[in-house]
Amino acid sequence: MREVRELTGAAALCAALMTTVAGCGDNGGGETTESSTTFSSSTSSQPTYDEDHVMDQVQKANTAFNAVEPNATIPDTAAWATAAYRKKYNDGLAEYRDIGAVVKGKVSSSSLHLASSKPDAPGGWDVTVYNCAVSTQRVYIDGKDATTDPENPAETLPKGPRHEVFLDSYTTPDGGKTWQLNNTQLVKGKKAEESPCAD
Repeated sequence: MREVRELTGAAALCAALMTTVAGCGDNGGGETTESSTTFSSSTSSQPTYDEDHVMDQVQKANTAFNAVEPNATIPDTAAWATAAYRKKYNDGLAEYRDIGAVVKGKVSSSSLHLASSKPDAPGGWDVTVYNCAVSTQRVYIDGKDATTDPENPAETLPKGPRHEVFLDSYTTPDGGKTWQLNNTQLVKGKKAEESPCAD
């Protein structure tokens, strides 16, 4: 689930659910928007992977993620997600199941844009990507629409598709050959308006 937070009560969980059903991650710190054109690994003996290759791998991982049914866990066999991300996502999903929440609808990505590439980041090469998404997901409890507005939990979220912006983080276990989703956070307000998704 995206941006899993410490919440209390079913209403609070449902308010957060609309920003978490497509992924898991913290809301940590500011987003990074500086780009780098360096895509080689730090070890010169390893192959160099260009931006096209990285973004192709990111697209594959994102497509696989969007294919996960909204009430299904990420399977252990999903090589496109890190173990830490998979655990956080699945733990968040369990919280919603505990209150009887069922999600209907889907999330689809209209475009992906490179935000930053940090080959020498602590822990390994890190890439962040703007994910321009459209969501029709809604939350139901006991058959009733309990979809609250994340910006105003006292209000019901209007029906219809919603355009959302996420900043997704990817890491590579093999020097850039393949990439795994490691974190995702909702981008709101001015940052969303200034993102490539607003173009």
